[in-house]
Amino acid sequence: MPAAAHRLKLFATIEGGTISGYAFFIGGGRPEGATIVIRDAAGTEVHREVTDGEGRFTWTPPAPGSFVVTVDAGDGHAADIRLGEERFGPTVSAPTTTMPTAQALPADTAAIEAAVDRAVARQIRPLLEAYDEAEGRVRFNDIVGGIGMIVGLAGAALWASSRRRGKGGS
Repeated sequence: MPAAAHRLKLFATIEGGTISGYAFFIGGGRPEGATIVIRDAAGTEVHREVTDGEGRFTWTPPAPGSFVVTVDAGDGHAADIRLGEERFGPTVSAPTTTMPTAQALPADTAAIEAAVDRAVARQIRPLLEAYDEAEGRVRFNDIVGGIGMIVGLAGAALWASSRRRGKGGS
């Protein structure tokens, strides 16, 4: 498993048809000027930009679809995230005037569903951001566990060294 002292993570979400998010390093800090590349399902690059001073980016695709967002902060720090077409929510079409009232109900239902999806996305985004950052944060028990591992390995090495010296001297 690679070392994660400066591992780069990426958070991205879709709200109102716009892909937005930010990149951050585990342990703190966000890369300014990191390259963001967005590719479609076929792997074709459809958008490229750099992160702002807070590691953020925003892009509105011309149509919903599946995308892969990749951030490259240089020096081997890169991360990507896949966003499926279903994350864009339902597409809403307005009812036509020639349509009977009974058939207009599905479009109204779709509009309500789209509005609820947008409202839920606004409410859940802070939770997803907090979860993603907490998952990448170095915790106190991780540090203590690492120190314990070093002390344990040093103890085993000293024990093995003393056993060799004991056999050679007798």
